[in-house]
Amino acid sequence: MDIWYLLQERAVPVTILALLMMGSAVVVFTVWKRRLALSMPLRLFTTIVCLVCIVVSAGLLLFTLFLGYNS
Repeated sequence: MDIWYLLQERAVPVTILALLMMGSAVVVFTVWKRRLALSMPLRLFTTIVCLVCIVVSAGLLLFTLFLGYNS
């Protein structure tokens, strides 16, 4: 999906969920790839929270696209 197209079509819920998924993926990638000065429990907690956000956003995105969004 193209985020700019979704913004132009005023599909705000879809845009917000897609941006939340992408942002969470970037945070997980950054935490594990760059080896920030975080302790291992904090790194795992951040990863779990972001993965939960990704899964919930994906579920809500599918619900919004197939059941809740009528254009």
